[in-house]
Amino acid sequence: MHGMKGARLALALLLAGPAHALGQPAEQQEQEAEASDQKTRGADEPSDPAAYPFEIVEDVTQGTEPASADVTGQLGVTDGDYIPEVFQYRRRGAQPAQRELSGDHRSTALTEFRVIDRAVDPGDTVRAIARVEPAFEKGRRFVAEFWSQEYGRASVIYVNFKPHEKDKKLYLGRGKVDRHHPGGRYNVGSTMITDEHGHKKAYSTEFNPVMRAPDGSPAYFVVSENPAADVTPPTLRSLEILTPEAGVGETIRVEAFAEDNLAGPTQARAVFVSPTGKRAVRADLIGDARRPGRFLGAFAVPEWYEGGLWKVQKVELYDAARNSALLFAATSPVLRDLTVLIAENPDKRDDEAPVLLAVELPQREALASESVPVAALVEDNLSGVDKVYVSFQSPSGADLVRVELESRNPPLNRPSLVPQPNVFRGTLKLEKWQERGVYTVSRLNISDRAQNYLNLNPVRDEAIRGLEVQFLPEKKERTRAETRRQP
Repeated sequence: MHGMKGARLALALLLAGPAHALGQPAEQQEQEAEASDQKTRGADEPSDPAAYPFEIVEDVTQGTEPASADVTGQLGVTDGDYIPEVFQYRRRGAQPAQRELSGDHRSTALTEFRVIDRAVDPGDTVRAIARVEPAFEKGRRFVAEFWSQEYGRASVIYVNFKPHEKDKKLYLGRGKVDRHHPGGRYNVGSTMITDEHGHKKAYSTEFNPVMRAPDGSPAYFVVSENPAADVTPPTLRSLEILTPEAGVGETIRVEAFAEDNLAGPTQARAVFVSPTGKRAVRADLIGDARRPGRFLGAFAVPEWYEGGLWKVQKVELYDAARNSALLFAATSPVLRDLTVLIAENPDKRDDEAPVLLAVELPQREALASESVPVAALVEDNLSGVDKVYVSFQSPSGADLVRVELESRNPPLNRPSLVPQPNVFRGTLKLEKWQERGVYTVSRLNISDRAQNYLNLNPVRDEAIRGLEVQFLPEKKERTRAETRRQP
C-alpha cells in the first residue's frame, strides 16, 4: 500500500513539474500529490489501449523517414548523416545531407513535451512545457493543438508556448479551457516550431515519441464533464442588404441576425462576388452590443472593380465557444437572390494585370557578404503598379529569398529628377546561415492597385528564365567548408 502511495506521489510530482516541487516541505508535497492523484485517477486508471482510437507504437523509430533525420527529436546526428527537413520528402538517393550544403539547415529538435495539468475543469488553465535543442538566441512563440477525442477538430484547445526568460531551451505553455468546451480527453495533434532563421519543423505524435504518453497514445489532458458544453454552431436567421444600389466606392450597408443555442454568436462576415465571378469583396459584420445576435456591416466595392449585380456568395458565423458555420448562397435559402446593383465608372475599370518590361541584375557575381541590386521596369494600364516581388532559389532549393522592390521618389535636392512610378528597385542579400552558390530567379510577382496579379515562373515564362546570381563564400567560409568535408 505504501509502495503504491509512493509511486503515486512520484507521478504527481513529475506531472506538477520542477517549479511546483522545489522549495516545498515534504508534507505539503505529499498532500498536493495526493490531491492531484485523486483528481487524475479517473483519467489514468485504467490505462486501456482499446479506449483510444490510436495504434500503440512499440518501436519509437517506426514511421521515421529517413532514420538519420531528427523526426523523432534525435540528437547527435552528424552533418554527414543529417538530412534537412526540406529534403526528407525526396527519395533517398536525392536527399542531400547537411555535410554537402553550405549554410545551416538543421531544424530544431523537440526533446521534451509534457502536459503538467492532466485533469482540469472548464474555465481552468492547462499548463505544459517543451524543450528544444539547440537553444535559440531569441526564441519564437509556437502553438500546440489539442483535439477532443470525441468531437475531433470541432472542439480544439490551443496551448500557446513562449520561451523562458532565462532557460533558452525551455518553453512554457498555457491554454485556456473555455467554459463551453465539452468534457473528455483532449489529445495533442501537432505543433510547428520555427527557429531564428525561419526554418520550420512540424512535430506530431505519429513521428515523435516525445509527444506521446507512456502508453504510446498522444500526450493528453482530461476535461471534467461539462453540462454547459456547446458544440453546436450558430445559425443565420436573416441577412438583408440595406443599400440595394450604389456606385463603386460608395458605402453599402448590411444587416444580419444570428442565434445560438448557448454561447451566443460573436462574429460574422459576408463575401460578395461580382457578376463575372472574377472579383470578391469581404464585409466584416460588427455585433451590436445592445442587441445580441444583430450584426451590421458597411463596405464598398473598390473604384477599379466592375459594376453590375453583385451577389452574396457566402457567410461565416462564429459563437463564443469558437463553433463556426459556413453558409453558401447556392445551398442556403436565407442567402439566395441577395444582390446589390453597383454602378461602375467605365473609364476607371481595371481588369488587366500589370506587364513586366525588363528585369535588371547588373551584378551576376558577388561575395556572400555583399548586396546585389535588383531592378524591374513594370507597367500598368490604369490603376498603377502596387507591389513587385522577385524570388531567388538557392542551389539545392533549401533556401528561398524573396526581395521586395520599391518605387522611390527622387530626393528634393535633385530637381532634374522626376518620379518614375514604373521603376522598382531592391537588394538581394544573403544571411550567414543561408546557402552559398548560384541563386536563380524562381518567381516574379506583380500586383496593381486594382488587385490584378501577374505571376511569372521560369518554367513557363521566358522573360525571367536563366536569371541568376552567384554568391561566392568568403575565405573563412571556404576554409570551414573544406574542414567539414574531410573524412
